Amino acid sequence: MAEPDWDTIIVGQGIAGTTLAWHLRAAGQRVLIIDACEPVTSSKIAAGLITPITGKRLVLSRQFDEFLSAARGFYSSIEAQTSYKFLQDRTAVRLFKTDAERQSWSGRVQRPEYGAFLLTPQPDPLLAREVADASGGGFAMHAAQLDVNAYLEASREVLDWQPMTLDWQRDVTFGKDRVSVGEHRARRLISCEGYAAARNPYFSQVPFIAAKGDILTVRFHDPLPHQCLHRGIWVAPARETDVFWVGSTYDWEALDQVPDAAARAEIEGRLKDFIRVPYTVLDHRAAVRPIITESRAYVGLHPEHTQLGYFNGLGSKGSLHAPWYAQRLTDFLVHDVALPHDIDVRKHF
Repeated sequence: MAEPDWDTIIVGQGIAGTTLAWHLRAAGQRVLIIDACEPVTSSKIAAGLITPITGKRLVLSRQFDEFLSAARGFYSSIEAQTSYKFLQDRTAVRLFKTDAERQSWSGRVQRPEYGAFLLTPQPDPLLAREVADASGGGFAMHAAQLDVNAYLEASREVLDWQPMTLDWQRDVTFGKDRVSVGEHRARRLISCEGYAAARNPYFSQVPFIAAKGDILTVRFHDPLPHQCLHRGIWVAPARETDVFWVGSTYDWEALDQVPDAAARAEIEGRLKDFIRVPYTVLDHRAAVRPIITESRAYVGLHPEHTQLGYFNGLGSKGSLHAPWYAQRLTDFLVHDVALPHDIDVRKHF
C-alpha cells in the first residue's frame, strides 16, 4: 500500500489549527491544513488579548505563568521563521466599574502572585482626564497582545494548506491505518474547526456552551494611549495608531455571524460611559466563540476512530492557550506522552 501523502491533515486554519500545524511541523511531521476560507471567524476577528487578571471577580487567570511562557517561546520562534512581529507587550489598565469589583480587588492586591503582574509604581493618574474618569480606582498591569490576523497570514505563507469546505460524511473515509480526505491521504485527521465542530458527526458528544460576540472597529478623533483598556468592555489597539477594537458581547442563543444592532448599541453605550474621546465606528463584525468549558480546551483522539483527532474549545483566550495545548497534543501524537486527563476529549464519550 502506498505511503500516505501526509502524516496529519488539519481541518481549520484558525488559531488552534495553525498553532498545531507549527508544532507538528517542528516535530518532523508532514502537515496539510484544509480551510473553508470563511471571511469572518472567531479567530479572524479576535483582538488577541493576553491579560493576567480578568473577569468581574478580578482573578488571576489559571496557570497564567505556564501558558504565557509557552506562548512567548512559541510566537518568538514563529516570528524568527517568518520575519513578522506578532506579539507585542502591552500595559493594560483596568478601571473599576462597581463597588463589588473594588472590594474583590482590595482582597487580592496585596497577594504576591497578583503583585507580580502589576506595574510598579502604578501610574497616577491611571488614565488622563481627557481620556477617561479614573477617580473610581483601578490598576495597571503587564499584558500582551497577539496580532492574530498577521499571525494567520504569515503562517499561510509557510505552511501547506488548501482551500476546501469539508463534508465529513461525504469526503472522509477511514481505513485501517490511514484516513482519506477527498484526494488526500494521511495517517490522521485533526478537527480544529472552532464552533463549526458542533456539526461534526464524530464529536457530537462534546457539549459546546458557545457564545456569539460582536466587536466594533473604531477610529478615535483625539489621541488614545496605545494600551489595552478595560471597564465593562475592552478597548484594544489595532494596527493603525488611532484605530482600536472595542468589545465584546456574549450572546448564548443567536449563534450566528450576523452583526447585531442591539449588541452594537450595548457596546457603544459602554464605550461612551468609559472613554471621553469622540470616535467613529469603522466596522462591526460578529462570530461565535468555541467555548466548551469556561477555561479549558479539549484535545485528543476519538475513542473508536483512532485516526481522528480533536483540538477545540479555546474560547476567548486562544492567543494565550493555543501554544500550550498544541504542545500537549503534539507530544501525545508524536511522542506517545499521555494527555492530562482533564483536557482529554475522550472524557466526553
